[in-house]
Amino acid sequence: MWQVFDGAGTVRLDDTERPLERGDIIAVPAWTGFSLRASSQLDLFTFSDAPVFEKLNLLRTEVTAGG
Repeated sequence: MWQVFDGAGTVRLDDTERPLERGDIIAVPAWTGFSLRASSQLDLFTFSDAPVFEKLNLLRTEVTAGG
């Protein structure tokens, strides 16, 4: 989850790009590729359930090489 506190930009979720502005909240499923781009100063806050899964020994991450 990402929340936009101030500024503007775009978010790309897989092949879909959407504008971002103050007050927007973005939910990014774990299986979705994403990127963020600022068109002005962009102040974001992020939070997730990863700490809960980590404590339960259920956290799994995958890192792939870009190219």
